[in-house]
Amino acid sequence: MATIDPAHSVRRCCIGGIWMSGLLSVLAGAEQPPDHSASFNQEGYRLPPFRTPVTAALPGVTVLDDYAFQNLVEAPPVILVDVNSLPWRNGLFLQDSPHLTIPDSVWLPNVGAPTLEDEWVDYFTDALDAFRDYVEAAPLVFFCRADCWLSWNAARRAEAMGYEGLYWYPNGVDGWQASGHSLAAVCPQLPAHAERATCEP
Repeated sequence: MATIDPAHSVRRCCIGGIWMSGLLSVLAGAEQPPDHSASFNQEGYRLPPFRTPVTAALPGVTVLDDYAFQNLVEAPPVILVDVNSLPWRNGLFLQDSPHLTIPDSVWLPNVGAPTLEDEWVDYFTDALDAFRDYVEAAPLVFFCRADCWLSWNAARRAEAMGYEGLYWYPNGVDGWQASGHSLAAVCPQLPAHAERATCEP
């Protein structure tokens, strides 16, 4: 009668236990819905606070460092979209000081919010469609400031809407200024539902 080595039996038992444990973990993970972090809403857009290091990937969007961004700007046409936020109340943007940004940028405040009401969705798409009508193949570059999720949200939203030729400059205004470039004052582009302008260039 063959003799079974006790140590061999223990090894087989351990290997089998590990394999079964891994299988159960895979099955359990497959049965569970995707985990949504408390930092993101159900659609996957970042919730406040927005001024923190951006650590998530951005599929479908080309990410630019300072060098790549400068090269892109020096080879027009390119459409620069500043999405820094601006308070809005009763049909008016509330701006009490000049907004300095990268020269020749278009400022579309608040389109990087985690959720947009229909009128703000229209504001965003109307602007992007106008850009595309003006220069169909020009890169669309979204930015705000360094460590700012608003531009990540806006670029992700544009990609989800089906726009192409999208770029994201995560260093934003801070990166541009730190590279030795000047800034320029700009007024926000008014939405159709604005009562009137509150900014003068």
